[in-house]
Amino acid sequence: MVLAKRSLGSSNFLGIDIRDKLLERSTIWAEELNLTNIHFMVANATIALDAILSKYPGPLRLVSILCPDPHFKQRHRKRRIVQKALVDALIKYLPSGGQVFLQSDIEEVARDMRDQFDEHTAFTRLHKLDLAAHCDSEGWLLQSPLGVSTEREIHAVANGGRIYRSLFERI
Repeated sequence: MVLAKRSLGSSNFLGIDIRDKLLERSTIWAEELNLTNIHFMVANATIALDAILSKYPGPLRLVSILCPDPHFKQRHRKRRIVQKALVDALIKYLPSGGQVFLQSDIEEVARDMRDQFDEHTAFTRLHKLDLAAHCDSEGWLLQSPLGVSTEREIHAVANGGRIYRSLFERI
């Protein structure tokens, strides 16, 4: 919502989550702030992203996947949001120069997401190229390119956690 407020008249935002109560709360907050450039949709992005993006009026410039459910158990990993179908949908609809920002407070999840995008030649990890000065020794971005922290990020850091970030560009 901070980004939507900063970008009134220049950008639109779409939030997708599987939890409808979270999106109901977010919609109320957006209405209270008179934000007309942010909308929310209840959906399982892993399954529905291709259909959503096929109708999105665009242009699509940035996709952010921020601290998704980690699904730690091996039998539940198939539920992680970043899977081949999601990456394929982004390859299909994200134009050249479009970006994908990944962030998690769980290193294993962040590595898994990063690996999914590293496997495709349609994406390049930006900090491999020109953001190296902004990364730690393992290639994780030190700061969010969004310029604003999420609630989960604030909570994790306040409790001694760490945030793992990657930024990709569609070639």
